[in-house]
Amino acid sequence: MAGLDMSISGLASGFDWKSVLEQLTNVERAPQATVRTEQTTLANRRSALGQIVSQLTDLQTKATALGDSSLYNRRSVSSSDTTIASVSAADGAVTGSYSIEVVALATPSSWLGATSGVIRSLHSADMSITYDNTVDPPVILNTDTGPVLSAAKWGATLTAGTVTIGVQDRVTQTVTNATVNVLTTDTLKDVLVKLDAAIGTQGGATYSTRYDQVTIASPNGKNLILGSASDTSNLLSCLKLFTPDSNSPSSPKGTDAVSDSKLGSLKLSASLSSQPLMTDLTYKTPRPSTTGAFSINGVSIDYSSSSTLASVLSSINDSAAGVQASFDSGLNRIVLKNKEPGDRGVVLAESDGGNFLTAFGLTGTGSSLSRGTDLTYKINGGATARARSNTIKDSDSGLTGLTFTASKVGTTTINSANDTGAARSAVDALVSSVNRVQSLISSLTVSNRDAAGKITAGVLAYDQTIFQLGSSLRGLLGLQLSGGPSTTIRGLADLGYSTTGYTNELTATLSSQLSEVQKFFSTTTTGLSARITSFVKPMVDENSGTLSQRQKGLTEQSSKLDDQLVAMERRVQSNRERLLTGFRAMEAAQAKSNSQMQFLNQKLGIG
Repeated sequence: MAGLDMSISGLASGFDWKSVLEQLTNVERAPQATVRTEQTTLANRRSALGQIVSQLTDLQTKATALGDSSLYNRRSVSSSDTTIASVSAADGAVTGSYSIEVVALATPSSWLGATSGVIRSLHSADMSITYDNTVDPPVILNTDTGPVLSAAKWGATLTAGTVTIGVQDRVTQTVTNATVNVLTTDTLKDVLVKLDAAIGTQGGATYSTRYDQVTIASPNGKNLILGSASDTSNLLSCLKLFTPDSNSPSSPKGTDAVSDSKLGSLKLSASLSSQPLMTDLTYKTPRPSTTGAFSINGVSIDYSSSSTLASVLSSINDSAAGVQASFDSGLNRIVLKNKEPGDRGVVLAESDGGNFLTAFGLTGTGSSLSRGTDLTYKINGGATARARSNTIKDSDSGLTGLTFTASKVGTTTINSANDTGAARSAVDALVSSVNRVQSLISSLTVSNRDAAGKITAGVLAYDQTIFQLGSSLRGLLGLQLSGGPSTTIRGLADLGYSTTGYTNELTATLSSQLSEVQKFFSTTTTGLSARITSFVKPMVDENSGTLSQRQKGLTEQSSKLDDQLVAMERRVQSNRERLLTGFRAMEAAQAKSNSQMQFLNQKLGIG
């Protein structure tokens, strides 16, 4: 008995009471199906109202766009020759056709650093090689060696290798080439000696500290040809030496090779502290500081002793100073060029005890402003006017809202007209939104009859509020106003609107009566945009809108039905448990009875 499972239906009684229990439970749950059906109906209605709210909100958005006065101030502009000048227009720009003659383009001003007194010469003394010819071979008498060129303060880095020096006879045109071996340990003296040997003239190669240049004197009756494709050293580039231009047999002068510019040079990749400056660089006070600053056009530029010249120039270029900084290697100077063209200056100032601008020749003797030029132009053949850059603003030209950008000298015709495309698109968007709202309301309120005569009602078929909404919207859009904001456009019908859409009349009306269209749509309170907003907003407002509140009410109803379902299911489970207890007791009693009968049969010998 103790091991008998009373949960097995009919084990003792032979009666399938579990099946009966499930059927009774399902019968008792039947009313819940009605409640769930009601919840589904509420959910469908809530969803339908949500769709209407969404479509009406979109309609309000489209109406608001048409109420924006800037929509009717758009302009379409063109230039007959954009290579001369292009044009852009702001909302409300003047309309018409204008001839723009660009007389002269604006050019930028440049601040030029000094070319002398800034950089130390490569060597502090003149040098030419002197020989003692009383002995054989001759002995070089110079004791001044000059700097080791691989470590010299010039712009390039010397590379070892070979250089070819050619000497050409002016009469026979015969060329004799000599190869100069260049070492990284060579001094200025070593190089002058090797050049002397190459041209075959004692003292033919000299250095001037005043001009900071090397000169190779052409031997009598000979021309110099410097370098060849086989050269492996950059010595000639470092010395800035090139083959002389005059190679004519009839030209006895101008055939010496002279350094193209000074040899002592700033080096972009070198730190500021290692530049060959005539004036030592100072930094911020108090000393000793290794950082400094200066300003260009009021914008501060920081630097330190370890900054490279290239990094300082990059800092200038990346700043808001409005200049492009570069290094002129030919003249050994820094150039600050205004990024904007026009005749305007460059304002430089040192900061807190630093002297960067002075040390690098940007202020003081020798520095100067190379003035730019302003743009000169004519409008419709009138007087010559000026602009401070190649952009002609409306404040310069007097043509409100139009901006011209000149690119080259010449004449172009500018046309400015009302751009009705944006307004047309906005009207089309409103009509499409209206049609979507009407179609949605119709689909939700209509009732359909199938072939068998069965009627299927729309989700909101009997909702008079929604039905009236569709009717009111149609009335609003079809309303003809007398004494409205526009004297010529009283309703959408005057724009070509019909139940089937718009005709080409809209395009013509926008072109000829744009200001009246603007009045019709955007006039405060009485314009169609304001009237649509006044109609829609009380229904869709999230906090107080009629339709929004109805959605909330349906949600609350569904929530109450959830509570009702919970209570109903609680009763079902209580009754089921009571029946289950009874059936289990019945099964236990039947099992006990069966056991007693089996015992009696055994005692009585009944098989």
